[in-house]
Amino acid sequence: NASYRLDYNSKSNWYGFFKTRYDRAFEKSHDDFSYKGFGHLRAVKQVLPRIQVEGFLQKEFNYFIDLENRELIGGGFRFNPFNQFFIAAGVMHEKEVYKNNQEQNFMKSTNYINYSMQPLDHVTIDNTLYFQFEMKAIEHYRLLWDGGLSFQGSDWLSFYINCNYRYDISEINKDGNSYFEITNGLSFHF
Repeated sequence: NASYRLDYNSKSNWYGFFKTRYDRAFEKSHDDFSYKGFGHLRAVKQVLPRIQVEGFLQKEFNYFIDLENRELIGGGFRFNPFNQFFIAAGVMHEKEVYKNNQEQNFMKSTNYINYSMQPLDHVTIDNTLYFQFEMKAIEHYRLLWDGGLSFQGSDWLSFYINCNYRYDISEINKDGNSYFEITNGLSFHF
């Protein structure tokens, strides 16, 4: 399991990040217990004091849910009503290929709420809740929750616990499909 994040902050009104994650695990009785990864690039520009415009690209695979390839490109607006709280609305084009299925292409609405707080000096809580739906079939939607709790031990070392939940209703998963994942580990900051 490995992940990497690179943030970019300029002296102008632009900033962004690149984040990637790769997870591969084996079990004696199976070839792959877990095999997934993604890369995400996002750029954000401040246009008004509490309004930003953003664009993003993503590529992903996840053999646990038979997802061989997902590619998306999109953008939207992000509102910052108060410190460390964001509400975003946008659109994206998504291409998906699941095992034993044809390639599917969609225009989707993508929306999220992101909140980060630091209740103690060395403790941070982050939560992001996504709601995405197909523009031509709103009954096909996806809910995603990414939650994290981190404890900063020093300037370069922290311990984290992450929770991820996914619920997806689509042409492939008409009755809905969901999973919940909890991970923990050490994070080294360079």
